[in-house]
Amino acid sequence: MDANIDHSARQALEAYLTKLYTGVFTSEAISAHLENHIGFAFAEYATQVVQPRLQKGAKVLDVGSGFGSCVLAARNAGLDAVGVEIAPFEVEFARSRLHKVRPQDDPNAVYLCGDARKLNFAPESFDAVTFWNVIEHIEHWDSVMDAAAKYLKPGGIVFIICPNYMAWRDEAHYHVPWKPAPLLPRAKAVQYLQSLGRDPRFFAESIFYRTNWEVLGRLHNLGFDLMELGTLEKRTLTPSRLLPILFSPLNHFRFFNPFRHSVEVAARKPFGSLA
Repeated sequence: MDANIDHSARQALEAYLTKLYTGVFTSEAISAHLENHIGFAFAEYATQVVQPRLQKGAKVLDVGSGFGSCVLAARNAGLDAVGVEIAPFEVEFARSRLHKVRPQDDPNAVYLCGDARKLNFAPESFDAVTFWNVIEHIEHWDSVMDAAAKYLKPGGIVFIICPNYMAWRDEAHYHVPWKPAPLLPRAKAVQYLQSLGRDPRFFAESIFYRTNWEVLGRLHNLGFDLMELGTLEKRTLTPSRLLPILFSPLNHFRFFNPFRHSVEVAARKPFGSLA
């Protein structure tokens, strides 16, 4: 947990998360969320993924920046990162923390409260856009990807991690066994959660099935070059890449596997104009 978060701030966070996730998270899951996503466990990993692929001072937009950890870690690593988040409590927390640890930064300019689709960023103004476990919470996520494509410079990179709801895995928020989306449509999923004594409202209002093929397909349709998240090795299927595919078929299978545990992808915007 961030040492700059004092006892009273932690209590406020716990109260906020308990209210938000009643019937969803167990107390153990709330503690883990505090450590992993309000602390820097995940933010440090995300920064290790993004920072080596960008020049120092590169402009990064973190969509769904939450409590601000990923933006703060990126700024500490020398990137000009800003975040946009729709939850006012989380934005205010992120601004307060930034003011304490980086007083040279303007919290109101670094953390924006609102919908990424409605902000007046100049076209082609960011070197990277990140979506860390957020697109499964956006019902009409295609329009957010359109906005990201507009904000990215030619050659800019989008980074995405989210649960794959075509996988056999525990649901990422309720942490209960989950079937692939075709076997557990939304109405049955609500009934299933009720049968476990869990509150399905968060699922019904804030979780929307995303799948590996859906995300890869959308990026492909935007003309983006698909890449491995961690290495930026190209994975787009083209005739010119037949030989690399033949030499590493398992890597390509894992990347395109419709049943993989999570969607993990980077994609580069073409240097030419998008269709």
